[in-house]
Amino acid sequence: MTKEGRVLLDLEVPRVVSSKMGVFYNPYMRENRDISLLLLTALDMDGLTVCDPMGASGVRSLRFLLELPKVNRLIYNDIDPRAVEYFRGLLQRHKVDLDRVEIYNEDACLLLRRLKNCHYVDLDPYGSPVPFLESSILPLSRYGVLAVTATDTSVLSGTYPKTCLRRYGSLPLLEAEFYHEVGTRILIKKVIEEGAKLDYALTPLFSYSYRHYIRVFFLKDMGPKKADVLLERIGFLTYCPSCLYRKGIKPYPSVKGCPHCGSDLLFAGPLWLGELWKGEVLSKMWERRSMLELSENTHKIIMRIREESTLHTLGFYTISSIGRAFRKGQLPPIERFLELFEAVRTHFTAEGFRTALPHEEVLRRISLL
Repeated sequence: MTKEGRVLLDLEVPRVVSSKMGVFYNPYMRENRDISLLLLTALDMDGLTVCDPMGASGVRSLRFLLELPKVNRLIYNDIDPRAVEYFRGLLQRHKVDLDRVEIYNEDACLLLRRLKNCHYVDLDPYGSPVPFLESSILPLSRYGVLAVTATDTSVLSGTYPKTCLRRYGSLPLLEAEFYHEVGTRILIKKVIEEGAKLDYALTPLFSYSYRHYIRVFFLKDMGPKKADVLLERIGFLTYCPSCLYRKGIKPYPSVKGCPHCGSDLLFAGPLWLGELWKGEVLSKMWERRSMLELSENTHKIIMRIREESTLHTLGFYTISSIGRAFRKGQLPPIERFLELFEAVRTHFTAEGFRTALPHEEVLRRISLL
């Protein structure tokens, strides 16, 4: 028997997760589910209608029902009838009031296009979320929240640039030490564009990258002018692999040399140039974390992002990238970098740090190492 939050499960834990598997419990997505609940706890909304269109084993849906009193109505769906039957058994075992639950066994996109007035839609597919984005945006009410998971991180982060261009309409940048952040910003850009096509404004509230996936939460508003404001914060990233210079620019980048070392610049985008976290949302998530049964790893993620969010920068530096670019062998521990560069750590990688210092000052301080 496995316990997650207030849910008891008798499903097997897989050694390798595959899209061809039947109903199973994936413990590596515990933090994903934890943070979903925590974000809803942070929002001052009651009487929520929550939709889990790819419910699988139903762990996420059941946790919404058991751990969030503010959820009045839960819409569960999965295309696999075995998953639906297992979820029905879970509801019975946990003695859930069935008046709060609607259960469907349909194609997720078709169901989402029939629904209306959902306050929260959790899009958590296996692979890319792109085929489901428009359908997931439509049933959201104004000021509703859309959660989007992308597990095709190798595409978003630069391993398959042609696929990223075809699927997300952007070029990634594997050469940059912050390639997972680039992937996160490309995902945000794609969701904003999908909303803007329908005159909806989808503002990113909270973003993170963990294990094999990227996850972003968006707040939906309506109106072409509000959508245009978000589109104005989409641009390109220029990056120098020789001296690690990086800068966000709005027009399409022309091929020019690095202003610091003269090397050829690389670029990525279009991508989101704005903030990855809303401070007020993150503060409430931190304050209310004790209201839920969260894993130790979830606590660590939230704590690290809380620190990281104090500096809104485009990209970050890593110890290994500095050593490689400037041919430095023995480098001090990260605490020395945090002190020298007036920096904060990033959740994207244990060796990464953000600094608000201009790049010329970063270069000067690197010479002191």
